[in-house]
Amino acid sequence: MRIRLRDKYFRLDFERLPPNADGLCDFHGRSIKVRKSLRGERQLEVIIHELLHGCHWDLDEQAITETAEDLARVLWRLGYRRDP
Repeated sequence: MRIRLRDKYFRLDFERLPPNADGLCDFHGRSIKVRKSLRGERQLEVIIHELLHGCHWDLDEQAITETAEDLARVLWRLGYRRDP
């Protein structure tokens, strides 16, 4: 799927990834990949995490991780669910 983040277009795909990665963002290649087997709140957290990398490539990993976890927790509690 083609998405736009801060006026830049990225390709967002759900696919098989190496065992050590649930998501990947290639800012310069404009691609975001999320492990296709993820479900529920974890999937939401990883999507947010990688989108944040696309928006704010200059932030450190700790800031991205903490923000993604907080946003995912709040959105999940509000009832966000991804349609299959």
